[in-house]
Amino acid sequence: MSLRRWFRRDRPQRDEGSALVIAMAFVMIGALFVTPMLQYALTVAKSGGVQQRKAARAEAVKAAFRIAMADPSKLYDACSNSGLHNEVTLSNFGLDLPVATTCTTIKNATELDASQLRSAMAIIMAARTNPVGTVGTPYVNNQANLSAWVNDTTKTSVGGKILLPDLPAHALTHPSSTGFAMPSWVGNCRVFFPGTYIDPITITGTTPVYFTSGIYYFEQPITISGSANVVVGGGSIEGCTDDQTAAFEAIGAPTNHNITGYGATWIFGGAGRLVFNDATAGTGPSLQFNSRLVNDTDIASLSSRSVSILSVNGVDGGGGTALDFTLPGQLFVPASLNATTPATNAMTSGYKPSTLTPSASPAPVAAIIDVSLTTANPARLWIPGYIGVPQGHISISVAAGMTAGKDVELVGGILAAYFDQTVDQPATLQLGIVNRVVQKTFKVVSETTSGAPKIVSTALVQINDYGEYVVNAWEISTGQS
Repeated sequence: MSLRRWFRRDRPQRDEGSALVIAMAFVMIGALFVTPMLQYALTVAKSGGVQQRKAARAEAVKAAFRIAMADPSKLYDACSNSGLHNEVTLSNFGLDLPVATTCTTIKNATELDASQLRSAMAIIMAARTNPVGTVGTPYVNNQANLSAWVNDTTKTSVGGKILLPDLPAHALTHPSSTGFAMPSWVGNCRVFFPGTYIDPITITGTTPVYFTSGIYYFEQPITISGSANVVVGGGSIEGCTDDQTAAFEAIGAPTNHNITGYGATWIFGGAGRLVFNDATAGTGPSLQFNSRLVNDTDIASLSSRSVSILSVNGVDGGGGTALDFTLPGQLFVPASLNATTPATNAMTSGYKPSTLTPSASPAPVAAIIDVSLTTANPARLWIPGYIGVPQGHISISVAAGMTAGKDVELVGGILAAYFDQTVDQPATLQLGIVNRVVQKTFKVVSETTSGAPKIVSTALVQINDYGEYVVNAWEISTGQS
């Protein structure tokens, strides 16, 4: 045997190629883990981008809705012309992502439902008729029994009945009869605060005037003329300031501001009355009330709810007691009561019966609401709440040929002894009751307009005409791309 063969036979044989097999096995096993992990990572990365875009678009439509709700009063005005199938497109809000916002009206709510729709016009003096311009259903007076109308009265608004509320509590403090100036940073504005006013008030200048919300009692005339621009109480009609700003910022404002609720009620006793005319030179007067809204828990003011103007009824019987007013054969009016439990005579809380009552003599009696317009200037008198002046009369006089631009609307219901009217009357004249829409429910939709995914915000919102609101429902969804 050769030496070569001996060495080959005695040397151990090697496992040639086994390491390669093992390496390949490891590679294959690793691939089973790595490939799914890579696929998962790619999926997560792709999904993360989609989710990020979806989140950004969702925030965009949320922002669009929040911006629309930033000023509910403006949204109410902007969407009021919409209908169930008639969209109104709101302005672009300047977001980084393009979003379109539309609104539709899905429900309207009026101030009074059928069970609360009080008599529109009640003229209670004998031989007097309903005025020109009456809107709504008037009360049919029983001329044979002048006190019969009292049996058809209620202290709160009831369908078909005459509203004859008790007088609410009023502050006995005497704020300035010239009002209070607001600081310059608020703007040109003068304010009045609720209380008792025993001096005449005359407003004729160009400075806008705001009567803060609450109960006002006047024993002398308040005259609106010239260029007066007056808003009474907070609400849907904006004044030159608001209740809160006036209370904190008016220069020299009384410590007790007596502001309550929304809107205001004016009560006339003694010689107190409203004089609205254009006798003073100017651009034409404007006097606008906001409807009086009172919380159910505000017992002292509750009887003023939805009431704009009241008179203190009866006659002074001496000893701090008011007696019923009687003009034989023509008029009967019971003395006013305080809104207390039990109700008491109004004079016990500082009220004086109105002296502007009809008499048997032919001498003219001053109207408790006296509207006289004699120039070509425009004029606006807007009173949306109830007017209860049963022992006083209302006069509306317009000079011949001067009807254009004149707007007189007393649309919350009226109780009066009678009306005086000239042949010419304001171009716009409504006397009685117009059951106004005071709350609307809108569907507000904001949606992305380009790219994917498409995101849609849908909200149902109730908004009152003065801006108070509640969001009934709000959802964010993915729409069709």
